[in-house]
Amino acid sequence: MRIAFDVDGVISEAPEFFATLTQALCAAGHQVYIITDHDAYYRTQRETELRQWGIAYDKLVIAGQKEGVCHRHGIHFALDDAALEYFPNSRIIQLGLVELDGSAEPSTETPVPS
Repeated sequence: MRIAFDVDGVISEAPEFFATLTQALCAAGHQVYIITDHDAYYRTQRETELRQWGIAYDKLVIAGQKEGVCHRHGIHFALDDAALEYFPNSRIIQLGLVELDGSAEPSTETPVPS
């Protein structure tokens, strides 16, 4: 399986967790891609950050249009801080991360489908 992770807002928010996760994925034979829309000028800096955090990966891709990158590389799953999206042409589900401010209380209501 080919799995992609964004850096800013994802890996950068929990580098220890993602170091453990990416190392386990690579050890299990999965391909880990890091996809970031940072300027290519900062590639060396980004590689240094990933190394310092202990992030295991097969390929670092710098691109602004992540759907196209995922399609070209055959990515099965992408984790980004952008909103939840489904890209039917590439069969990719991009899960967005949300930040809770600590004031949110768990709901006891069962959601009703609309």
